[in-house]
Amino acid sequence: MTRSPQAARTRRNLLLAAAEVFDRDGFAGANLRTVCARARVTKGALYCHFRSKEALGVAIIEHQSLLWHELRDELLKRELGAVQTLIDLSFEFARRLESDLMVRVSNRLLREAAFFDLVASAQFVGWISVVSDLLSQARACGELLDEVNLRYAAEQVVAEFLGVQMMSQALTGQHDLTSRLRRHWRTWAPLLVAPETLPGLRFDPE
Repeated sequence: MTRSPQAARTRRNLLLAAAEVFDRDGFAGANLRTVCARARVTKGALYCHFRSKEALGVAIIEHQSLLWHELRDELLKRELGAVQTLIDLSFEFARRLESDLMVRVSNRLLREAAFFDLVASAQFVGWISVVSDLLSQARACGELLDEVNLRYAAEQVVAEFLGVQMMSQALTGQHDLTSRLRRHWRTWAPLLVAPETLPGLRFDPE
């Protein structure tokens, strides 16, 4: 094995180990010694890739920073319409929060570590961009109410999604996130979607 693939594998192992430790101990409670032990590398090897615990946290966040874009592109291929794609995107992301360690830990880091404020800002801007793109497509296809302001609506969708996550996390450890999203969309869609589009929408995960 050449040095470059070996280095890439070491980096992936460190990210996974850090995610497991952050998930178990929280960012504040985690230490690099534990991360190195789980990844089976020396501290010297860790410092070749990440200079600090904060750098590991940023890398985990950035590892899934393109997830919303990837999910949007994947879901659009089904040609179910932009609004349905937006709804399904939220359910799929909720599923990833439960099943994908890196996504779950990244989301947790954005909430709990003040150091990541700047990274969080970039994440939210990226999410708003994805939602805004879908709403623009929905408007072009006549799926939205005429009075909807795309910029404000995109920001509101992201804010509502984050709020639903936080409420679910606080009250049930996110065990009821899907049902909360279902109620959210049933309440909010009539304020966003044209009346002729509304009956064809599905407010449940596939």
